[in-house]
Amino acid sequence: MSQACARWRGDIGAYIVGALSPAEAARVKRHLRGCAACRAEYQDLIPVRDWLGRLGPADGMPARQPPGGPRLDSSRPPRHRPLRRRLMLTGAVIAAAVVAMITAISARPGPPGFQAFDPATGVRGQASLHATPAGTEIELTVTGLPAGQRCTLVTVSRAGAAVAGTWAAGYGGTARITGASAIPVSELTALRIEAPAHRLLLSMPV
Repeated sequence: MSQACARWRGDIGAYIVGALSPAEAARVKRHLRGCAACRAEYQDLIPVRDWLGRLGPADGMPARQPPGGPRLDSSRPPRHRPLRRRLMLTGAVIAAAVVAMITAISARPGPPGFQAFDPATGVRGQASLHATPAGTEIELTVTGLPAGQRCTLVTVSRAGAAVAGTWAAGYGGTARITGASAIPVSELTALRIEAPAHRLLLSMPV
Protein backbone atom coordinates (compact mmCIF):
# COMPACT_ATOMS: atom_id res chain seq x y z
CA MET A 1 0.00 0.00 0.00
CA SER A 2 1.41 3.40 -0.97
CA GLN A 3 1.89 6.27 1.46
CA ALA A 4 -0.96 8.13 -0.24
CA CYS A 5 -3.33 5.22 0.48
CA ALA A 6 -2.18 4.59 4.06
CA ARG A 7 -5.08 6.68 5.40
CA TRP A 8 -7.51 4.17 3.90
CA ARG A 9 -6.16 1.28 6.02
CA GLY A 10 -8.50 1.81 8.96
CA ASP A 11 -11.53 2.38 6.71
CA ILE A 12 -10.80 -0.82 4.77
CA GLY A 13 -10.56 -2.82 8.02
CA ALA A 14 -13.85 -1.34 9.25
CA TYR A 15 -15.49 -1.98 5.86
CA ILE A 16 -14.48 -5.65 5.91
CA VAL A 17 -16.21 -6.24 9.26
CA GLY A 18 -19.29 -4.18 8.41
CA ALA A 19 -18.61 -1.37 10.88
CA LEU A 20 -19.22 1.50 8.43
CA SER A 21 -22.38 3.39 7.60
CA PRO A 22 -23.81 2.81 4.11
CA ALA A 23 -22.39 6.12 2.90
CA GLU A 24 -18.93 5.36 4.30
CA ALA A 25 -19.01 1.82 2.88
CA ALA A 26 -19.93 3.19 -0.56
CA ARG A 27 -16.97 5.60 -0.39
CA VAL A 28 -14.57 2.75 0.42
CA LYS A 29 -16.04 0.59 -2.39
CA ARG A 30 -15.46 3.41 -4.88
CA HIS A 31 -11.84 3.70 -3.77
CA LEU A 32 -11.29 -0.08 -3.98
CA ARG A 33 -12.58 -0.14 -7.55
CA GLY A 34 -9.96 2.40 -8.60
CA CYS A 35 -6.96 1.35 -6.47
CA ALA A 36 -5.22 -1.98 -7.12
CA ALA A 37 -2.96 -1.66 -4.06
CA CYS A 38 -5.90 -1.21 -1.70
CA ARG A 39 -7.76 -4.07 -3.37
CA ALA A 40 -4.78 -6.30 -2.62
CA GLU A 41 -4.82 -5.05 0.99
CA TYR A 42 -8.54 -5.87 1.16
CA GLN A 43 -7.94 -9.41 -0.10
CA ASP A 44 -5.15 -9.90 2.46
CA LEU A 45 -7.43 -8.81 5.32
CA ILE A 46 -10.29 -11.20 4.58
CA PRO A 47 -8.60 -14.26 6.17
CA VAL A 48 -7.52 -12.08 9.11
CA ARG A 49 -11.15 -11.06 9.63
CA ASP A 50 -12.29 -14.67 9.50
CA TRP A 51 -9.64 -15.68 12.03
CA LEU A 52 -10.49 -12.83 14.41
CA GLY A 53 -14.18 -13.65 14.08
CA ARG A 54 -13.48 -17.03 15.72
CA LEU A 55 -11.97 -15.48 18.84
CA GLY A 56 -13.98 -15.34 22.08
CA PRO A 57 -13.98 -13.48 25.43
CA ALA A 58 -10.81 -15.25 26.57
CA ASP A 59 -9.05 -13.53 23.68
CA GLY A 60 -10.46 -10.11 24.55
CA MET A 61 -13.23 -10.22 21.93
CA PRO A 62 -16.98 -9.66 22.54
CA ALA A 63 -18.90 -12.74 23.66
CA ARG A 64 -21.14 -14.40 21.12
CA GLN A 65 -24.83 -14.43 21.99
CA PRO A 66 -26.35 -17.88 22.64
CA PRO A 67 -29.02 -19.22 20.27
CA GLY A 68 -32.37 -17.53 20.81
CA GLY A 69 -30.86 -14.26 21.93
CA PRO A 70 -29.44 -13.02 25.26
CA ARG A 71 -30.83 -14.31 28.52
CA LEU A 72 -32.51 -11.55 30.50
CA ASP A 73 -33.14 -11.28 34.23
CA SER A 74 -36.94 -11.41 34.53
CA SER A 75 -36.81 -9.16 37.60
CA ARG A 76 -35.54 -6.26 35.51
CA PRO A 77 -37.18 -4.61 32.56
CA PRO A 78 -35.39 -5.55 29.31
CA ARG A 79 -33.11 -2.93 27.82
CA HIS A 80 -32.95 -3.09 24.05
CA ARG A 81 -29.90 -1.97 22.16
CA PRO A 82 -30.35 -1.64 18.40
CA LEU A 83 -28.89 -4.65 16.59
CA ARG A 84 -27.03 -2.38 14.19
CA ARG A 85 -25.24 -0.66 17.06
CA ARG A 86 -24.15 -4.00 18.55
CA LEU A 87 -22.82 -5.11 15.19
CA MET A 88 -20.96 -1.85 14.69
CA LEU A 89 -19.36 -2.06 18.14
CA THR A 90 -18.26 -5.65 17.55
CA GLY A 91 -17.07 -4.75 14.07
CA ALA A 92 -15.14 -1.78 15.40
CA VAL A 93 -13.28 -4.03 17.88
CA ILE A 94 -12.38 -6.49 15.11
CA ALA A 95 -11.41 -3.65 12.76
CA ALA A 96 -9.09 -2.21 15.42
CA ALA A 97 -7.51 -5.64 15.89
CA VAL A 98 -7.07 -6.00 12.12
CA VAL A 99 -5.35 -2.61 11.88
CA ALA A 100 -3.15 -3.40 14.90
CA MET A 101 -2.10 -6.72 13.35
CA ILE A 102 -1.23 -5.03 10.04
CA THR A 103 0.80 -2.39 11.85
CA ALA A 104 2.70 -5.04 13.81
CA ILE A 105 3.44 -7.03 10.66
CA SER A 106 4.58 -3.90 8.80
CA ALA A 107 6.85 -2.87 11.67
CA ARG A 108 8.46 -6.29 12.00
CA PRO A 109 12.12 -5.99 10.98
CA GLY A 110 13.20 -8.01 7.96
CA PRO A 111 16.43 -9.93 7.58
CA PRO A 112 19.66 -7.88 7.62
CA GLY A 113 20.37 -6.33 4.21
CA PHE A 114 23.73 -5.18 2.85
CA GLN A 115 25.00 -3.69 -0.41
CA ALA A 116 28.30 -2.63 -1.94
CA PHE A 117 29.80 -1.32 -5.18
CA ASP A 118 33.36 -1.64 -6.50
CA PRO A 119 34.16 1.22 -8.93
CA ALA A 120 37.27 -0.59 -10.15
CA THR A 121 35.36 -3.65 -11.40
CA GLY A 122 31.93 -2.07 -11.87
CA VAL A 123 30.32 -4.87 -9.87
CA ARG A 124 27.45 -4.05 -7.54
CA GLY A 125 25.93 -6.47 -5.03
CA GLN A 126 23.02 -6.61 -2.65
CA ALA A 127 22.53 -9.37 -0.07
CA SER A 128 20.18 -10.38 2.73
CA LEU A 129 21.21 -12.82 5.45
CA HIS A 130 18.98 -15.39 7.13
CA ALA A 131 20.05 -17.38 10.19
CA THR A 132 19.50 -21.15 9.83
CA PRO A 133 20.24 -24.09 12.15
CA ALA A 134 23.18 -24.96 9.88
CA GLY A 135 24.63 -21.43 9.69
CA THR A 136 23.56 -18.69 7.26
CA GLU A 137 21.51 -18.51 4.08
CA ILE A 138 22.46 -15.69 1.71
CA GLU A 139 20.19 -14.22 -0.94
CA LEU A 140 22.47 -12.36 -3.34
CA THR A 141 21.84 -10.17 -6.36
CA VAL A 142 24.84 -9.05 -8.45
CA THR A 143 25.05 -6.73 -11.47
CA GLY A 144 27.94 -5.43 -13.58
CA LEU A 145 29.64 -8.77 -14.11
CA PRO A 146 31.17 -9.69 -17.48
CA ALA A 147 28.77 -11.92 -19.44
CA GLY A 148 29.32 -15.58 -18.56
CA GLN A 149 31.76 -14.72 -15.75
CA ARG A 150 32.35 -17.66 -13.40
CA CYS A 151 32.00 -16.48 -9.80
CA THR A 152 32.33 -17.79 -6.28
CA LEU A 153 30.59 -16.40 -3.22
CA VAL A 154 32.85 -16.57 -0.18
CA THR A 155 31.68 -15.85 3.37
CA VAL A 156 34.31 -14.43 5.70
CA SER A 157 34.63 -14.41 9.48
CA ARG A 158 37.47 -13.65 11.87
CA ALA A 159 38.08 -17.39 12.15
CA GLY A 160 38.31 -18.06 8.43
CA ALA A 161 36.32 -18.26 5.18
CA ALA A 162 33.89 -20.68 3.53
CA VAL A 163 32.50 -21.00 0.01
CA ALA A 164 28.74 -20.36 -0.04
CA GLY A 165 28.02 -20.82 -3.75
CA THR A 166 29.27 -20.71 -7.33
CA TRP A 167 27.59 -19.56 -10.54
CA ALA A 168 28.07 -18.11 -14.00
CA ALA A 169 26.72 -14.64 -14.81
CA GLY A 170 24.08 -14.29 -17.50
CA TYR A 171 24.57 -12.44 -20.76
CA GLY A 172 23.40 -9.25 -19.11
CA GLY A 173 26.10 -9.53 -16.46
CA THR A 174 23.58 -10.21 -13.69
CA ALA A 175 23.10 -13.05 -11.24
CA ARG A 176 20.64 -13.84 -8.50
CA ILE A 177 21.53 -16.77 -6.29
CA THR A 178 20.88 -18.30 -2.88
CA GLY A 179 23.98 -19.51 -1.07
CA ALA A 180 24.58 -21.31 2.21
CA SER A 181 27.43 -21.02 4.69
CA ALA A 182 28.24 -22.90 7.89
CA ILE A 183 29.35 -19.60 9.47
CA PRO A 184 26.62 -18.13 11.74
CA VAL A 185 25.22 -14.69 10.82
CA SER A 186 26.61 -13.18 14.03
CA GLU A 187 30.17 -14.18 13.08
CA LEU A 188 30.20 -12.98 9.46
CA THR A 189 32.37 -9.97 8.70
CA ALA A 190 32.19 -9.82 4.88
CA LEU A 191 30.94 -11.42 1.68
CA ARG A 192 33.37 -11.73 -1.21
CA ILE A 193 32.60 -12.33 -4.87
CA GLU A 194 35.61 -13.83 -6.57
CA ALA A 195 36.53 -14.79 -10.14
CA PRO A 196 38.76 -17.83 -10.82
CA ALA A 197 42.20 -17.74 -9.17
CA HIS A 198 40.65 -15.81 -6.25
CA ARG A 199 40.51 -12.55 -8.22
CA LEU A 200 38.36 -10.19 -6.16
CA LEU A 201 35.36 -8.65 -7.94
CA LEU A 202 33.52 -7.25 -4.93
CA SER A 203 33.86 -7.19 -1.16
CA MET A 204 30.75 -6.48 0.92
CA PRO A 205 31.23 -5.75 4.65
CA VAL A 206 28.48 -7.16 6.88
